[in-house]
Amino acid sequence: MNRIKKVIFLTFAYITVSACSLKEDIPVELTNNTLSSEMDIAVDEIYITHKDNLNTVGISIGMLKNGETHFYGYGETKKGSGLTPTKDTFFEIGSITKTFTSILATNMLLEQGLDIEQTIKPYLPNNLPKLNRNGIELNFKHLLTHTSGLSRMPNNFNLSRDAGKEFADYDERHLYAFLENARIHADPFTQYAYSNLGMGLVGTILKRNYDIGYSKVLQQKLTNPLGLNNTTANFAETAIENWAMGYNLKGKESDYWKTLNALDGAGVIKSTAGDLIKYAEANINPPETMLGEAIRLTHKVYFKEYETNDHTKTRNCLGWFEYINDNVPNETFRHHNGATGGFNSDFFINLENQTALILLFNKNVAGVDGRQALITELLHLLSE
Repeated sequence: MNRIKKVIFLTFAYITVSACSLKEDIPVELTNNTLSSEMDIAVDEIYITHKDNLNTVGISIGMLKNGETHFYGYGETKKGSGLTPTKDTFFEIGSITKTFTSILATNMLLEQGLDIEQTIKPYLPNNLPKLNRNGIELNFKHLLTHTSGLSRMPNNFNLSRDAGKEFADYDERHLYAFLENARIHADPFTQYAYSNLGMGLVGTILKRNYDIGYSKVLQQKLTNPLGLNNTTANFAETAIENWAMGYNLKGKESDYWKTLNALDGAGVIKSTAGDLIKYAEANINPPETMLGEAIRLTHKVYFKEYETNDHTKTRNCLGWFEYINDNVPNETFRHHNGATGGFNSDFFINLENQTALILLFNKNVAGVDGRQALITELLHLLSE
């Protein structure tokens, strides 16, 4: 399976639904696009072209171009609500969390005068064995580039159970029990294999290092310094009336993933299009601080082998992926996407041209051609 198809899922490795049970959703005819500028009109035309093939209830779009931000909502936050998503509507962003986790880990190492070649053993309980293969001990670079050789998910994660409930119950006791006999499937930094486990482990290391929960680490070390007031790992810090409802493959309401427990670092963050554009701006122009240096380091390509599919090729940064779309060949992006039980998300930043694209869907589906076509046309619009 190619990387883009791998990255887009946080849950699909263990969700099986028969084709006849799937429900295609078409957003209702609602929007807050005022059609008052050329950008507004262009986005609306692109959206209308692909609307019937997006299979979502609603979508929130954020764009950054020429130093100006643009936000558009289409469809509904909840079926029958008559409310269109805004730039302040909360969505689960799933694996985009991994970019935050990577910045936090890189910043932690800088604080300690270390770099990403630092092994992870000193950050884990003393009774756990060294994680190594053929004498190569796992370090932060391996985990943050998905080249650790660790599996996608731990083998004591119950794949037959509701994923959200299993994440909520998967605590450090379960994680450490897995690590006692963990199998590393390839020599570190020789093969790419996307790993929620690896990034979840980094999140737990952050908690242990600072002796506070992942949500507090995120708040103190990243969201507060960057002014991201609507980005959090703590569901209780959000107002339910500001949320979109998520929908699963069958078009049914999905429970919110309030915690991923020991695997928080892989996909727990909730945010808005407005805050994610601020996050994009901070990545484009990082502050002149240690945090800013950590942000810059995560953008560098470390594992240089390309993964390709029919229309894209990608390489591994720290948390981010370098992304090139064959239909927008002169543009290079830093990209990540995400999925939870009821949400999908996509995040693109062109560091050179200082543009960004955020797409937040409140339905979790796999491989929707209409969504990929929408993304391609919006990336074209940013490049014009």
